[in-house]
Amino acid sequence: MRTFLSTHLQLVSAIQFKKMKIFFYTLALLALSVKSFKVLNTNYGKVRGITDFSDKRNHKYIFKGIPFAKPPLGLLRFALPEEPNTWNGVLDGSKYSAACLSNSSLASAQQENISEDCLYINIFTSEYCLAHKCPVLVYYHGGSFNLDSATMFPDKFILERYVDSGIVFAIPAYRLGVFGQFYLGEQGIVPANLLIHDCIRSLNFVHDNIASFGGDPNYVTLMGHSSGGQLVNAMGFSNQIDPEKKLFQQFIVLSSIGMYGFEDLQIGNSYEIARRHNCTSENSQEIVDCMRNIDALQLLQTQTVMDDVDLLFFKAIIRAPPLMDVKQKLSEFKENVTARNMLCGVTDNEFTIFKYPDGYYISATFLDFENPVDTVNVYRNKFTNITPTFVNSDSSAVFVSAATYSEALTNAGGNVYLFESRQKPFSMHVTDMQYFIGIHREKNHTTDMDILDSFYSKLLVNFTKFGSPSPNWEKYDPSKMNFMAMEIDTEQGIEPKMENGFHEELVNFWLINMMQIDRNIIEMKLNGEYNSFDGRAQLTTKHIGVPTSLPIIYAPAVSDPENLELISVLNQWWFYVSILLLFVIVSVLFIVCKKAVNVKRQPLLV
Repeated sequence: MRTFLSTHLQLVSAIQFKKMKIFFYTLALLALSVKSFKVLNTNYGKVRGITDFSDKRNHKYIFKGIPFAKPPLGLLRFALPEEPNTWNGVLDGSKYSAACLSNSSLASAQQENISEDCLYINIFTSEYCLAHKCPVLVYYHGGSFNLDSATMFPDKFILERYVDSGIVFAIPAYRLGVFGQFYLGEQGIVPANLLIHDCIRSLNFVHDNIASFGGDPNYVTLMGHSSGGQLVNAMGFSNQIDPEKKLFQQFIVLSSIGMYGFEDLQIGNSYEIARRHNCTSENSQEIVDCMRNIDALQLLQTQTVMDDVDLLFFKAIIRAPPLMDVKQKLSEFKENVTARNMLCGVTDNEFTIFKYPDGYYISATFLDFENPVDTVNVYRNKFTNITPTFVNSDSSAVFVSAATYSEALTNAGGNVYLFESRQKPFSMHVTDMQYFIGIHREKNHTTDMDILDSFYSKLLVNFTKFGSPSPNWEKYDPSKMNFMAMEIDTEQGIEPKMENGFHEELVNFWLINMMQIDRNIIEMKLNGEYNSFDGRAQLTTKHIGVPTSLPIIYAPAVSDPENLELISVLNQWWFYVSILLLFVIVSVLFIVCKKAVNVKRQPLLV
């Protein structure tokens, strides 16, 4: 009996203990769930974010879907962004908002949750930053201004690479495609570059509210890739947006395309999409009013057809306010820059393997060509199509822009750091995104790539925090065109190192030869000799030549004698009467002599 009672009591005790254990475990979970949310104040109301717990006691917090502007709906479609309304209670910041409307055949993965109501910002911070006021990094996504989003990047990557290193990271959205680029001209009814105005509104929100998230509003760095890099570069060089460096103090430009759209083309496309929705009138305000009543998804569908079928695009910002005066020359735009720190990076192949339809991009708009369409067609048809070693015009836009903007900012007193990613097996326009934002990660990730991965992240963090990527990284010197060549090959003993002559031959080819071709086209048109836009039959060797006072500049690795004739800049009579059998010898000797002479490099600001 005693044994039975003893066993019974033990069993009861065990059951009670188990119940108590479950009870306390439940309490712990409840306590944990309470702690897993963080509530912070903004100027518009309270917001509740989610917590990423850390063993280092430096818990990290994510606040998603915070409105930095009123929803651009109804009368606010095609209008300047306005400050958001205040809200009562606590805003739920645990889930991403919808992405801005996009739908392009170029996108590898479409954004699933899209809406016209999309002007929100996502902020990543930490317990450390809330106590110490950290530098701020604001990232603007790429995607040709009409795809991708501010909600597509891995939270864990951002927390581990940036927030854990003492940085407050923010990703704002901006209107894409027709919603951010609809423009009817200078009537003032619809402002040009609406998407730039969205970016400025997001920066004002950051300036006024980031201190509540542990960020220093006086130490803000902008970063962008591809068209996002173009946004950041344009805002960084604009003397109209933030010349006093109130909103941001430095910027990071990665693989910026450097190209601006044609104002007339954007106006024409805007009228065309309106016409396709029967919004026609002699009165621009009536057209806008009509377009504001069209269902957003219908507009998106029409835009997609215009993009994919008719090659009528909403994929560009234009030379107009709020960036610069209407149709201002890019040389003037570069010269009037406010001195800031800039980190500028490219990949060594960029758009090499990209094949776009004819007319998809007019990539000669990265320089002040009077005839950008004709000039780029000459380049494509007489150089890249017959000489595979020529860099295609889209890649040229990236390299030449990196060089010219780096020189301009250096001349203005800014500190510039330039680099090129060359990591094997292949480095192109999107491959380095795996290193700085966590997407497009290659399946076969080598040990060398892992080493570069760590190096890449640290240089961005260092620049954001200290204004320099590395103590041993030389500032850009236009006379040397120095840059960091980023490649790791442990077997070959290759590591990141400083080199000189950043795409120097290619840069000079565009600044000298192609600018001369543009001038020749102008002359031929005045003389009635040029009546086509294909650039194939009209320009002979004579027209492609440039004055003999300029040095000979060849694109890298061009050695075919027949192709050398096409790009020769010699217009002397004896060259043309030279016998064919001596042509190769003369060309080779001239190249050797050219390399032996120290020719003063032409300035980049053209």
